[in-house]
Amino acid sequence: MYFNNQTVATCSIVIIGALIAAPVFVKGLSRRGTGVKYESNFLIQRAPQLAILFNLLVMVPSFFVYIGLLNNIPGIVPFLALTAGQPQGVTSVISWCGVLVLISGMIFMVGGWYSLGDCFSTDAEVLEGQTVRNTGLLKYVMHPVYSGIIQCLFGASLAATSLPSALIALFVVAPFWLRRAKYEENLLMENLGPSYREYAESMHWRRLVPRFFPTRL
Repeated sequence: MYFNNQTVATCSIVIIGALIAAPVFVKGLSRRGTGVKYESNFLIQRAPQLAILFNLLVMVPSFFVYIGLLNNIPGIVPFLALTAGQPQGVTSVISWCGVLVLISGMIFMVGGWYSLGDCFSTDAEVLEGQTVRNTGLLKYVMHPVYSGIIQCLFGASLAATSLPSALIALFVVAPFWLRRAKYEENLLMENLGPSYREYAESMHWRRLVPRFFPTRL
């Protein structure tokens, strides 16, 4: 077993992010199901969360391969990770790029929770007294938490040099959270009135990609 630098960096970022996020996440979890308007649809509430779990079920073994823990299983190295041990050349560049994307994702996810403040719940709902928020990271993207989740999973997948995990993040996790984002926008427009639409239009409907990037999503 060999803990390469990228794996150490990934684990450190996740631990630091979890410690910073813990207070606001616990509060958001305590608000779950308390909203004046709550959506019980499985595809909106639970499917995106299960998609994250599915991604992690592929990503974690990929890191085990990456650090050489599962190298004795025939064919598993090229399937789950591009290499095992200390990556070299292009593989090392890909892995470090993944670490950078993970850092960005952690900033958006945790920063998004703090930007939402007492309007943050772990489920899709409208809380009593909720108002339109346009401060913090909400000035740059409409759904910084969802953007951060996708970035974290994609970045960690690249850090592990796992193509299957990266594809799951982009083509399974991202569509589910984009669907939920669009649903929440309709929910907020119905309950918060024109002020939310004005905010969305001022953001040019930048749901997941911040305004300082050219692509709209």
